[in-house]
Amino acid sequence: MTPELPIRLAFNYKFNNSFMKIKFTFRFFMTVFAFAILLCFSACLKQTAYANPVIGIDTDSLISIKSLRKLHTMGLVETVTRSVTLEGVVVANDEHDNLYKSISIQDSTGGIILMLDGTALYQTFPLGALIRVRIQNLLLTDYRRMIQLVASVDTTSGLLVTSGIPVPLFSKYIKVIKDNNIVVPLLVSYKNLADSLQGRLIKIANVEFSAADTNLTYADKKNKIGASRSLKFCLGGTIYLRTSGYADFAGVKLPTGNGELVGVYSVFNTEKQILLRDTSDILLRGKRCTGAAWLKNLPQ
Repeated sequence: MTPELPIRLAFNYKFNNSFMKIKFTFRFFMTVFAFAILLCFSACLKQTAYANPVIGIDTDSLISIKSLRKLHTMGLVETVTRSVTLEGVVVANDEHDNLYKSISIQDSTGGIILMLDGTALYQTFPLGALIRVRIQNLLLTDYRRMIQLVASVDTTSGLLVTSGIPVPLFSKYIKVIKDNNIVVPLLVSYKNLADSLQGRLIKIANVEFSAADTNLTYADKKNKIGASRSLKFCLGGTIYLRTSGYADFAGVKLPTGNGELVGVYSVFNTEKQILLRDTSDILLRGKRCTGAAWLKNLPQ
């Protein structure tokens, strides 16, 4: 055996041994790395479990209005911390001044009031406009159990005072996707009126104003005082038509007939309400109700 052979053998042994250690270390590192990626992926899925990816327009995820509403607990204020957007069609605005600094939007799952700190909103967000709203850092609140999305809250006075998205920030938060979308109001019976319909455009049929209200106007236009007028269902039940004293139809006399009405469903604590967009949405020209069920609705 030549003198350098033991040296070569020793070198090969050390080299092979070192190579095996490096190979083992590399495999161990890759296993740990893959496991870490899996944990991170699982965590990300948990964070966005309620959201769906939006392709092609924004990087944020799209949340349905129904899912957004579920994040709110009555009486509390929640900040939307995740990078999400919602899409909805404008079904009510301030064109006739029955809504103030707000619009109502809905998707196929529900509706919600969006507070906007501006006037003449109908010029930017007309009825039928499909809009996308980036809602990260906005707040979920409720007023008398009516859920709304706002930009800020102030409690220094001891009361919860809310503010909408400021006009200079409209373009940051809101994007109009498409105009002139047709929304068919959902026909709802009295027994099916529920909080899940808040902010949605609905239709109620076979209704008429209470006999005691038929000589009144929608609201007190002279003194700018809002009013709730009782609408009776012929088969039993009452919903209140809420009108602002600033509405341009506040001084119009109520119709006396029976028929159907379209508006946005609202609540005031436990009171079921409907908000009229314009008097063209009300068609009460039929014969008034009669019968035993109707007699139960008459004033005692």
